[in-house]
Amino acid sequence: MKSNNIGQLSLTVTAVCLVGFTTSLPANAATFYNVLDLSIAGSPASATGINDLGQVIGRTELPTRGGRYSFRTAPNSPINLATDIVLRGTDDGVPGSDSVPSDINNSGQVVASVFAAGFITSPNGSTLEAGGFPFSRPAAINDLGQVTGENFGVPGALVVATSGSGGPIVELGTLGGSSSSGRGINNLGQVVGSSTTANGETHAFRTAPNSIINPATDDLGTLGGASSNALDINDLGQVVGFSTTANGETHAFLTDTNSAIDATDDLGTLGGGFSIAYSINELGLVVGDSELADGSDRAFLYDGTELFDLNTLITGDIDLVLTSARGINENGQIAATGFFADTQTIGAVLLTPVPEPASMLGLLAFGAGAGFLRTRAAKQKVKA
Repeated sequence: MKSNNIGQLSLTVTAVCLVGFTTSLPANAATFYNVLDLSIAGSPASATGINDLGQVIGRTELPTRGGRYSFRTAPNSPINLATDIVLRGTDDGVPGSDSVPSDINNSGQVVASVFAAGFITSPNGSTLEAGGFPFSRPAAINDLGQVTGENFGVPGALVVATSGSGGPIVELGTLGGSSSSGRGINNLGQVVGSSTTANGETHAFRTAPNSIINPATDDLGTLGGASSNALDINDLGQVVGFSTTANGETHAFLTDTNSAIDATDDLGTLGGGFSIAYSINELGLVVGDSELADGSDRAFLYDGTELFDLNTLITGDIDLVLTSARGINENGQIAATGFFADTQTIGAVLLTPVPEPASMLGLLAFGAGAGFLRTRAAKQKVKA
């Protein structure tokens, strides 16, 4: 009877503490992530993008031949050599060795480049090099099949194609200078990238939907330095990328909806002098890379309030250092690259958010896990 009362008292105290714990958490606090190693055993790999199905793209070496090859995984799955090498080497009859995949849409179409040639795949299909595909370096593809990038044969112009190689080609022009390059495109047809200006600087730009560059409205400016570059845009019109600052450092930025860069958009760094934001989802979660104070590289997550070293947010006992994060989808999954100390190899990984607890026991486990995990490394944030 006595132990029963103690048990009830403990449960009551725990419940009260739990209420205090959960109500004190910020609504958009960074979560934790499970890690799935995507790599082929013994072969270096890196991740460059992800779609909403959990399909990851990137580059990998093959165990039996040299060069690097583009891959596209099945949803939430490691690389399968039999099905996932979408750009094979010249010995297979299809160009592709040393290919660089840059983006994937929710149909499974991948855009990539090999030297000075651009490629686009059919949905989850084999690689195409269709006649008339205008890109020397395609950079991004949206769910409508619109592609943005650059064509080395058209100096000073950025080119957009609709539905791959079969649609109309539009030269987007510049911000007043001699060259421009598209780096991201959302489902509204807004393109972001960089362009030279009339005074010779390089600035990030964002177009209106399905429009050419308007120098009067599309120049996003900088964080105080002379240059900036936009790398991704969500359907709200928020843009991420990197910019030089007044003191000469390079910092990641995140703009407000359809707005230019201002001082409050500086995401800072993880302690060093450099950071770059590669990808943003519709919730405004941002991933990228940053230097630490000692100059080493780390992958980061920005959750709307803080810049987190992603290494402080992964679960499990895994000897991994995440050095780069290139993509985040609408489910919060992240495509990242890291160094595995036990095998001394660079590997591509998929980070999946730990599900929100559905019960008190789940919350207790989450709280205990959070307390344990946060002792692994302190959160780091340096705002400009």
